[in-house]
Amino acid sequence: MLIDAQKYFVDVRMLDGGAIRIRAIRADDKERLHAHFRGLSEKSVYFRFMGIRRDLSPLDLQRLTELDFKNHVGLVATMTENGRERFIGVGRYICGADPTRAEVAFAILDGFQGRGIGTLLLEHLGLIADANGVAEFEADVLGENRQMLEVFAHSGFESNRSLDSGVVHLRSSTRKK
Repeated sequence: MLIDAQKYFVDVRMLDGGAIRIRAIRADDKERLHAHFRGLSEKSVYFRFMGIRRDLSPLDLQRLTELDFKNHVGLVATMTENGRERFIGVGRYICGADPTRAEVAFAILDGFQGRGIGTLLLEHLGLIADANGVAEFEADVLGENRQMLEVFAHSGFESNRSLDSGVVHLRSSTRKK
């Protein structure tokens, strides 16, 4: 199946029935991405970046929004409030030297965690990855980040985990079982 990841969008429902859109991130999303980052709690930033990070630089915003959609794919979960689009979640994968494997990461606004957004982003990233020849996702998750571990555990993707110094290394197929 061919997927044009750069034009990807789908309307879906969260676990609570609320409607959201999942779409490809675009170069004109820099301010929305910056607002999303600023809306994350310190704890969520720590879990996502495995350390303290105060802000995103203009170079970071460029690197995170201007993607090739082959080796670096980014999706956003959005809601429209007062006629404006708001990011409530961001997910991406980045391939390394082996184009069949990619690191996957997510950041969901605190008020929207536990509503299935991470799982939806993982599912749609998996569809794109599989179409691009990426067979496996990898993620390093802090052991205390139970919500992200649950995303992988309940995703329907076959996965393995190993633990090293409080960090869980997950390897997951990009295809559902």
